[in-house]
Amino acid sequence: MIRVVNLHKDFSTQQGTHAAVRGVDFEVHAGEIFMLLGPSGCGKTTTLRCIAGLETPDDGEIRIDDQMVFANRGQTIVPVYKRGVGMVFQSYAIWPHLTVFENVAYPLLYGINKVGRRQVRERVQKALTLVGLNGFEDRAAPLLSGGQQQRVSLARALVYEPKVLLLDEPLSNLDAKLRAEMRVELRALMKRLKITAIYVTHDQEEALVLSDRVAVMYAGQIRQIGTPRDIYVSPKSDVVAGFIGMANLLQAKVERLPVNGEDGTVTTVLGKLKCKLPASLSVGETVTVMFRPEDVVIGDLPPRCGDNVFLANVEEAMFVGSRFQCQFSLNAHKIQGEVSKTQVVETGQPVMIEIPPHVIHVLL
Repeated sequence: MIRVVNLHKDFSTQQGTHAAVRGVDFEVHAGEIFMLLGPSGCGKTTTLRCIAGLETPDDGEIRIDDQMVFANRGQTIVPVYKRGVGMVFQSYAIWPHLTVFENVAYPLLYGINKVGRRQVRERVQKALTLVGLNGFEDRAAPLLSGGQQQRVSLARALVYEPKVLLLDEPLSNLDAKLRAEMRVELRALMKRLKITAIYVTHDQEEALVLSDRVAVMYAGQIRQIGTPRDIYVSPKSDVVAGFIGMANLLQAKVERLPVNGEDGTVTTVLGKLKCKLPASLSVGETVTVMFRPEDVVIGDLPPRCGDNVFLANVEEAMFVGSRFQCQFSLNAHKIQGEVSKTQVVETGQPVMIEIPPHVIHVLL
């Protein structure tokens, strides 16, 4: 449905040329919600704007539904209004002097998507019903809540039935509770309508909840593409592991390779850790190992004997409702962990920490 090949985009600044997008490649399948995730300045919004036609790339190819919309260093450029894409912006872009109906109807009254008056009313009513705003047609835009304005923006993008929906951090201006509700509603709506969507966000939880696949971007490049679970459980680099959720990252040296199906051994600042090791490694090689805070097992003293069991002290214990987020001190190193809300922990308390071998992931 959407294919981006070797996309490049530079911007000129007083400090020189800045490479915003550097050789980006990906495909989005029909009906898929594809997430571009990364920190501010990583190139995700620039990539989206290039697909929409709001920015002109320096090189690469962009194809939408078998139509080449950009190629050959600008020899082929299809204008925005002919690309058949709907855009939902972070700022909503709602006109305050227009009613809800007039805002949603705008794309059907002007430009290439113009339709007859009867069709305008039918399509606007359908779009407002889809986003749960039927009955709000005559409401003035400034009288809407943030969530309602976001729904108007979405209805306006859907009203002319675009082939592709492009969303640039559309929920970032909403409060936490409404944002969580809108994620569920938005995904359900796009799946019901079988919309092909590219969604830009820096919110990790939003990416995991909404998407079918995630592309993690950093410094203008895509570092990994996969399902939300693959990206979270099996990151391919410390950049991806550190950005998706919280992660404990440790430098390690391979001490012993797996033999007869047993785990291998690596040496870290915590001590020796047993874990699964790829067959491609060799003894003495330096790697990074990663494990998630929720996989750290916290127990009371005295510590039992076993693999990957250590004595540590609680440095911080922050109650966040469903659990305690904790920081533990172990051999002058900090480890992040989580404890159930029913398990009482206090600062300075000595505890047993176990890092099960199967939760440790080796980053090559």
